[in-house]
Amino acid sequence: MRVERFSVGPLDNNLYLLTAADTREAIVVDPSIESDGVLELIERRGLEVKRILLTHAHIDHILTVKRFHDATGAPVWLHPDDAPLYERGDIQAVSIGVRWPGSVPVGHWIADGEDVGLPGLEVRALHTPGHSPGSVTYVTRDGLIVGDVLFRGSVGRVDLPGGDWDTLVRSVRDRLFRHPPETRVCPGHGPETTIGVEMRTNPFVGEHALDRA
Repeated sequence: MRVERFSVGPLDNNLYLLTAADTREAIVVDPSIESDGVLELIERRGLEVKRILLTHAHIDHILTVKRFHDATGAPVWLHPDDAPLYERGDIQAVSIGVRWPGSVPVGHWIADGEDVGLPGLEVRALHTPGHSPGSVTYVTRDGLIVGDVLFRGSVGRVDLPGGDWDTLVRSVRDRLFRHPPETRVCPGHGPETTIGVEMRTNPFVGEHALDRA
């Protein structure tokens, strides 16, 4: 299984494409702003996108959901606690000055611990709220796709609707940091990191932050 990261759009969003060598089936995570190049790549490779997984429903992570759904026919999967955000996509778009292209109904509501992958593309959903109520981390053999919960040297903001600092800290420390130190961390923005690096050096949730807590 392979997790490919594509940095797209003016906010440096990371879109992830999950593929395996023995199948043409694929999974897309977080179709973000200005992602048409990834759609063209999917078509060139002859991939069949079977589902669109969302880490959360902030506007920069859902803006091209309809575009990807219309192009691939893949259903959208989201945690139900982010349903209010998803349903206000048009309002979110206005707030950052972008055109809202419309949305599609959620095809499946994700449960904590659920197997959300496909044969050969093993993915497990881990509810990691705090940045948003329904933030989800996708656990794969090639790393953790964490959305905006954890970044290299930082964490997700909590000043947006539904954000909560204490909840975010618990998600990182009690759920993400239980993975092996060498585990790859694939964030929603910016460069990748590992669990071990963030445990040692992250100024917000790492070892030194734990000492100050």
